[in-house]
Amino acid sequence: MSAPAVAVESSFASRLAALLATLERGLVERRHVVRLALLAALAGEHTLLIGPPGTAKSELARRLHRAFRDARYFERLLTRFSVPEELFGPLSIRALEEDRYERHTDGFLPDATIAFIDEVFKANSAILNALLTLLNEREFDNGAGRQLCPLVSVIGATNEVPDDEVGEAFFDRFLLRVPVGRVSADGFAALLEAGCADEWAPPDEALALGDEDLGAVSLAAHEV
Repeated sequence: MSAPAVAVESSFASRLAALLATLERGLVERRHVVRLALLAALAGEHTLLIGPPGTAKSELARRLHRAFRDARYFERLLTRFSVPEELFGPLSIRALEEDRYERHTDGFLPDATIAFIDEVFKANSAILNALLTLLNEREFDNGAGRQLCPLVSVIGATNEVPDDEVGEAFFDRFLLRVPVGRVSADGFAALLEAGCADEWAPPDEALALGDEDLGAVSLAAHEV
């Protein structure tokens, strides 16, 4: 390996270390979860966090999206009453007038870079089936065509693992499945102290990852 290549790798490793330190700041006993979520995003994969409420799952996702430059973030809590419009956007009235069934996806999941979907398995099968293609292919069936999506990674959260066929197919879309428990007794004092600390600040622009960084990681991975 040439000296310039080694220097580039060393510089990128230093950026990642500083970025991780920023993302982990104030999150007690969540170091491994933060690192796995960022690793999944760098690999273009999705992370499922399995654990009870109040364990910083949503906070982790909100921080992760700040690790990427100009990233668009989407977050939604699903219930058994959730409808497709909540995730994929409202129907286009103008398209309906022209006999086309299309959605306005700006600001919704098909337009997101990083997304957090809480209680992912509470949604009905129609939503889960639509999510299968989006998560795996980065494409969304919008009307008669397929829309390319800029999605880098989805963080899902759940209290329980599904046992039905559709739920299991959706479960398989999450390469990393990470149990997240409550903080230990030893970590409780640190949690209280962290709560009194200054508000978390996002990473510096110089640390944030761009498309060129993701491309370089993907290229390097193919050479391993």
